[in-house]
This record gives sequence, structure tokens and C-alpha cells, in this order.
Amino acid sequence: MSTSTHAGLRRLRRRHARFAWLIVGLLSVVGAALAIDRLIVGSSPRPPAVRFVARPDLAGVIDGLVIGSARDTPGVTAYVASPRGAWLYSSGVANVATGATMPPHARIRIESLSKLFLATAALQLVQERKLRLDDTVARWLPGLLPYGGRITLRELMSDSSGLIDDNDLMSSPAAARRYLARVKDPQLRAQLLEIGARLNRNPAAVVSPIWLIRFAAWQPLLFTPGSGTHHSNIGWNIAGMIVAKAAGQPLPKLYHERIFEPLALTQTAYDPQGPITGRHATGYAYAPDGKLIDETNWHWGKGADGAIVSDARDLAAFLVALMQGRLIDHQELATMARDDLSGFGPYPSSCGGDARFGSGAGWAYSANVEISDDGSRVAVLLLNSRHLPYGDQTAQLTVAQLYCAG
Repeated sequence: MSTSTHAGLRRLRRRHARFAWLIVGLLSVVGAALAIDRLIVGSSPRPPAVRFVARPDLAGVIDGLVIGSARDTPGVTAYVASPRGAWLYSSGVANVATGATMPPHARIRIESLSKLFLATAALQLVQERKLRLDDTVARWLPGLLPYGGRITLRELMSDSSGLIDDNDLMSSPAAARRYLARVKDPQLRAQLLEIGARLNRNPAAVVSPIWLIRFAAWQPLLFTPGSGTHHSNIGWNIAGMIVAKAAGQPLPKLYHERIFEPLALTQTAYDPQGPITGRHATGYAYAPDGKLIDETNWHWGKGADGAIVSDARDLAAFLVALMQGRLIDHQELATMARDDLSGFGPYPSSCGGDARFGSGAGWAYSANVEISDDGSRVAVLLLNSRHLPYGDQTAQLTVAQLYCAG
């Protein structure tokens, strides 16, 4: 696992405290005032027919996440595919209030795994020579950042830009004071305070990621671009703006035409904020006393960094197509691995050989995947909760177990 992935998980384990600090620190502490045919490499982009098999051994693993003393999540879905066949399973409930069971096709926010979709679209454009990874922010978005000429798209997508993260802005009251004090534009300061007040009234409010980008533009870089690693959702949203501009299309349309439709991902959508469109599992956070809090719609400030809603089988189909070179060619796959774009570089699997591991976790959902370099083996685990501090570790260990047993 990459350093950026570890760092991201550590930050997410402190997520509840950070959201509280946003309100206290920002508001109270500081003040209350192309032809598509060319996109797919190889033969048909659609996945081959799947042969499903029974796996009672794996069912027991999944059931263990929702019963017993741990109760890591109200509900879970899992998909495993290998030369032995495919297995799709769910356990627990999709909605605690109604008691509705978790269906195998339950859709959730896959959080930071959304970054893989952006990296794929970006590399498609690179492949078509419409974009270069070494293009700077200033090349595509002049004036957005005072140091935009120093940061490349490659650095944005490998978390080596030196930009702060949205979680940094919410880390403590002292941090909120320090960061906001650097914003010398009085109008922007007033707007940021108004956003804090709105979130205090309604944590599910929609807030464009551009506000976080404008906030970050007043902050110094943490290090010289390319010389270190620091996860930045803000950087990923800037990357999303660059990709959309280079393509001449908004990301929802870009994803639909280049990924969702060619792969027949009918349960997948670009849906970054507010109520999730269509059927989905309710997402929960665990309060310190163990009470479940419905935070399905707590997703303000999200864009390309965490926009995708999907189910286990669709997500697996995307990953397999990606690794088999049906979305980008193998040269760009090698670039993704070499530069660790979206933290999806190869790592030694616990059961031998190289695999790629990815995770996404936000307010109330958790998604974990592992796939072999040739796409012949894949495991996807989706949870409709965040159970901190140990839930993320449990999910990672479980998806590795599913992958190795596949």
C-alpha cells in the first residue's frame, strides 16, 4: 500500500472530529459572520459472460461483518471473480430504520475509488494526445492557483503536488484559525464563513469544491511539487477540472460516454453531492456510544475526488476492463503503476504475486478492492458504514481474504 493510501486512511479515521472542527473552527472560532470506438483497446469492451458458483466459505466471512460482537457494519455486499467462477453476496441491512435487507446489487458511494475513474479518463486523453501528464495547472486553468505553473497533472494525481487537503482545513480549531487568517480577500472570507454557517445548519448541504480550491489557493504549498507526498482531495478536484476542459465535456458526460456506457455499467453514476439518485443503501457513521447516524447525504465539497456511486459487480467490471487494457492501453497502465496514480500501484499480495489494492472511505461508506495485474482475479467489498477506528483495517483484511480465497 502506498504512503498516500496509509495517510489517507489515518485522516479518515479522524473524520468525525474533523467535521466538528469545521463548524467550531471555521464558524465559531474564527467568527460567526473522438470517436468512442477508438477509446477501447482490444476487442469488445463489454465483459464476458460470468459463471456464478456457490461459496459458503466466503459467505461466512461476510456474515461475520454484520453479526457477533464486532458488528463492523449494518450491511455489506461482496463480489469475487476468478478462473473458478464468480460469486456475488450480501448480508445485513440496507436501511436500519426500515429493516430492509441489503441486496447484492446495493449501490453506495465508493468515495476515493472514484479517483480511478478520473485517472482512467485522463490517461485516455493522454493516449489520444489531447492532454499530457506534465501539463501544468496554469496551462489549462490560468489564474486558478498562484503557483499553478509549478504543479503538473501528474503531481495532482499522484498526491505529490504539495497542495493541502480538505481534511487539513478541518483538523482543529487552531488550524481553522491559521488557514482562514491567510485568506486576505475579505469577500472570500465572508463567503467561507457563510458556508460554515450553512453546514452548521445542514451538514447535507451542497457546497461546490471550487470553494475549497479557492480556500487552498491562499495557502502555501507544503513542499516543492514532486518532492513529497501528501494526499489532497482538493488537488484531485483540480485534476478533474483539467480533464473536463481538455475533453471539452463535463465529467458526468465524459464518464458516461467513455466508461459507463461502453462497459454497460448500469448501476454506476457520477453523483457527488446531495441525495443519491436512484436506489441505494443508506450510509451510516458510528457515534462514540455505538449509535448509528444516517449520514448518507453528508458529502459536501465533493467532486471528482469522490463522485461515483456504484455496486460491487459494476465496480469489478470496471476494474477488470481497466487491468485487461480495454479502457487504456498497457503503456498507460504501466504509467499508472509507475507514477502510482490514485494510489493504484502494484503491491505484493498476501497470497503471492502482485496485485493492486484500492480503498475509499468517507462520511458513511467504505469500499475496498483488490485485483490481479492481469484482471483474472478480483474482489470487491462494499460497506454502508464507517466504523472507526478499526473498521477500515477490518475491511482491508477482509477484501484481501476474499481475493486470496477467490
